[in-house]
Amino acid sequence: MKKYLAFFFVILIGCKPIEPVEFREFKNIKIDNLSDNKLQISSDLVLNNPNKVKIILTKINLEIFLDGIQLVKIQDEKQREIKGNIESEINIVGDINIKNLESFLNQRGISLLLTGENPNLKFLGDLEVKVYGFRETISIDYSIENLKGIL
Repeated sequence: MKKYLAFFFVILIGCKPIEPVEFREFKNIKIDNLSDNKLQISSDLVLNNPNKVKIILTKINLEIFLDGIQLVKIQDEKQREIKGNIESEINIVGDINIKNLESFLNQRGISLLLTGENPNLKFLGDLEVKVYGFRETISIDYSIENLKGIL
């Protein structure tokens, strides 16, 4: 019994608490034209894992808005590994809702062309990560004000 108690204390003392994974930014945002009049948006999601152990990204639930109009909804449950003590880039891809894009262009298209305004791109959602069987949710609320070079 003393062996088990000693082993338990060694494990308890030796385990450092897991720090939360940090969302940093979205990089390399691109809009690609596909066949059959479909558009896709892709981006690199930058996450920082401050822990020594790898963490598994299990779910991505993300919506992308252009001046308040939802263009993309991404629900991805593909598991991805985030290595320890490193900043990782994870590529995400979503289909643009053409009807919502047309609605945006009907409402704001001419004013954007005439005034040179810059629309706001907003990312809202959450990520789910897992380490040692425990799940953690990371909220995302990220905006990009300058879309020159993207649109």
